[in-house]
Amino acid sequence: MHSKRMTVAATALAGALLAGCGSGNGGSGSGTGQQGSGGGGGAAPVKLSVPSAYDGGKGWDQQIDWVPKDTLAEADPVATDGESVAYIIRSGSGYAVQARDGATGKVRWTSAPFRTPPVDDSNAQWAMPTPRLTAVRQGGRAYFAAWAVGQKPGDALTESQEVTQVGIYPADASGSSVKPLHQVSVPDDRPRSDFVQVRDSGTGLLITWQSSVQKSVAVDAVTGAVKRYDGDLSKVLPHCPQNCVGDTVVGVTTKGPVVSGPSGGLTVPGGWTGEDIAPKGVDGAGSGTVFGVRNGMFVAYWRQAADNGGSVWSAHDMESGRLLASTKCAESDDANPGPTVTSPNGAYIASNSVVFDVKKGKGLCLAGDSAQRTLEITALADDGTAYAVNDVYDDIDASREISTKPAAALNVRTGSRTALPKGTMAPVATLKNGAVFIQRENGSGLRVSVRQKH
Repeated sequence: MHSKRMTVAATALAGALLAGCGSGNGGSGSGTGQQGSGGGGGAAPVKLSVPSAYDGGKGWDQQIDWVPKDTLAEADPVATDGESVAYIIRSGSGYAVQARDGATGKVRWTSAPFRTPPVDDSNAQWAMPTPRLTAVRQGGRAYFAAWAVGQKPGDALTESQEVTQVGIYPADASGSSVKPLHQVSVPDDRPRSDFVQVRDSGTGLLITWQSSVQKSVAVDAVTGAVKRYDGDLSKVLPHCPQNCVGDTVVGVTTKGPVVSGPSGGLTVPGGWTGEDIAPKGVDGAGSGTVFGVRNGMFVAYWRQAADNGGSVWSAHDMESGRLLASTKCAESDDANPGPTVTSPNGAYIASNSVVFDVKKGKGLCLAGDSAQRTLEITALADDGTAYAVNDVYDDIDASREISTKPAAALNVRTGSRTALPKGTMAPVATLKNGAVFIQRENGSGLRVSVRQKH
């Protein structure tokens, strides 16, 4: 995969969440369009150039004016559970999470104000002082997690410490000044790393640090329980053999964590193994690598057993490991995973340039060749339409936002591809009857737009 592509993020502030730093109903940012309380001041939404399935002038917009100019698309503080769209606004001297009904634009709820953990040097690579947002589903319920990375100040007896702070909110909340169900502050006792993720684990949240020693912390969205996996996993996993040193936790099932070896290979100690779930013709014992987790499924990469340089990508059920679909693809595993997306109905899942119809058990590879450009999936619709951008800018500007990249649409069921007219925006997510689009506002700030289907 391209070494400069957008990496998954997910997209929780807790611990230092502070109530009383502003009004839960206010906030920096404004909305326009669609009916309903909080849907805006009645002004028409901005006319957008969008794929033909959507009406570029029908929907609603939300301005978010605090997002720094140099923020990568992966860190945009916006998430959706397929029905509501959540984002982070300014509130007094802090922030608040706000969620709107995707169809009407009506504000469903706004969180109590919170502050992010302090950062002495905002330019430090490890620091993520502005909040981000991740959507997860657990036990049939959706949650939004607002999170940031900063410092827990020291005192006369203790040193300051890097912490990742997470606040978890139910997506189906209502009202104003909604408090988080759980507030979690997870310390990092290793040297400061340059990359932190808070993402979908399959059964809650997974916090990972990219450092000399991989480590993971699982957070149960329902109970708020925290489980740390760090260093030698044989010390914390009763079924893990001694050669688990160097392994990492890449997902979580109800039976335990999904463990990945340093050079590949997957297992749930006491549960399924890579050999149990691998597609035919691959090295199931030592080559499985998880590239993305979303809504109870994961996408994996495998080496073919024959030494011919081939590779196979597959989609699996997280809990059982059951193979849902697979495809051969020239994409390699030499880079960070890109965003993994699913359709709202769960029938399709994609990661970077591979997409799967998990109901029909079919996969599609969108890696480029001498005649075609590589396509990277940004969103999947319930009817099997995938929206993508090509890699034309990857070697020029890795941070270029999705809305400015050449876009395409494809039918996952037939494999047919269509280049969209120049200037057409690719959605970053789809809803049951609409799609979400994000644009930079004059270099800083964001405009979040939902446009309805025709």
